[in-house]
Formats: sequence, C-alpha cells, structure tokens
Amino acid sequence: MKRILSLSMVVMLALIVFTSASPKKKKKKKAFKGKITYAISYEGEALTAVQKSKLPKTITVKVMGTMSHTEVVDGPVIITMIERPDDHVKITMVELMGKKAGITEFDSSLVDTTMQYTTEIEYSDDTKDIAGYTCKKAVVTFTPKEGVEDEEQTLVIYYSPDLGGAELNVGGPYAGIPGRILEFYQVAPGMISKMTATEIKKGGVNELVDFYFNSDFKEFKTKEELGEYFQG
Repeated sequence: MKRILSLSMVVMLALIVFTSASPKKKKKKKAFKGKITYAISYEGEALTAVQKSKLPKTITVKVMGTMSHTEVVDGPVIITMIERPDDHVKITMVELMGKKAGITEFDSSLVDTTMQYTTEIEYSDDTKDIAGYTCKKAVVTFTPKEGVEDEEQTLVIYYSPDLGGAELNVGGPYAGIPGRILEFYQVAPGMISKMTATEIKKGGVNELVDFYFNSDFKEFKTKEELGEYFQG
C-alpha cells in the first residue's frame, strides 16, 4: 500500500481541474463529451530530478459535462478516479498485482478543507489557441493560508468557454472561472505543476461505463479497508 500512497501527489494533479463541490442546477448549453490529453511539467525544490523524471508527463481525462474519469498509471499500479459532482460522488479504483478494488465516497460539502491557498482571479481580454480552441486569459494569485510555508505566486491560466461554463469550477482554486481550463497550475509548498491540453477529441466516452463503479472491482466502504486489502 505504500506504493499507492506515494501517488497522492499525482492524484492531486489529476483532479485539480475538476470541481470538488456540487454545482448549482441551471440551464446551460449542451455539455461537452470527449477526451482531453494534458502535458504535465514540474518545477520547484520539493522534488529531486529523479522524482520528477518518474512522475507522469501526460494524462488523459474523459469528461462529460461536469463528470470526469482520470486514469493514472505508475508502474504496476493503475488508479482510476471518477467524479460526479452533481451526485456528490467520488470513486477511486485501484488495480495492483491482479487485485482490483475501490471505494465510493459521498460528500455534500461545498467547502474544500484541503486547500492550502486562497486565490484571487483577474480576467483579461487576451486569448491563446490551445489544442484547437480559442482560450481566454486569467491571472490567478495564490496566497498561502496561515501556517503554510510558501511564497505568494501569480500565474497565468487559460480557459475555453466553448467547452463549458462556471459549473465546471465550483470548488477549488479556480472557482468561478467561466469555462473549461486548458492551461493551469497546481501549486503546493516548494512545487508548481503545469498542465496544458495538447489534444481534445469529441466523443469516445460512455456515461454508464466510464463514470460509475466497475463491477469487476471489489468495493469497500472505507479507505482503511481498502488499504488492508492491498496489504494482505
């Protein structure tokens, strides 16, 4: 299980673009359905050059509206993370050494207690083409919360209103940004990770297959039970 726990930072990277809170219901245009591939780069003193070299350089996310399906592969470990914000559902499935198991979590909270920074967003009329979509610019200032040892960071991100609206960004550091974010940063003490969309393909996802718990996996009720299963 130590191998799985070592992926916590990778999991954080994979989920940052997706909401961790339930969006309000409102009338909106047809939801985008497809696959988005991101290139990932890392900088900062928290990771050695060897550690950086072992982290994933790309990641592909299946999306349908606010729902997301992310698969992270690290050696023999495959972790699949699914979020259905409208249902307050988060699913984690792990495959390791022939074992398949996972957990479904339900959270109705609108507060992300894991955030280490407050953010201030300044919008701009500047645009940039990313993966075939015209994206709008926003400047985001990350201010460390009390007790977090880090400096304030001001970073430029880009989002596409053509791929969704503010319903995609209800929780997290980018709350309120009116579009799907295609170039952004994950900020942590001593480390900044940049994710940029390199390819966007419409279609190729199935709601019942890609956004629900896989019946081939053993389902546990708690993270402790899940950990004990892989340790045994």
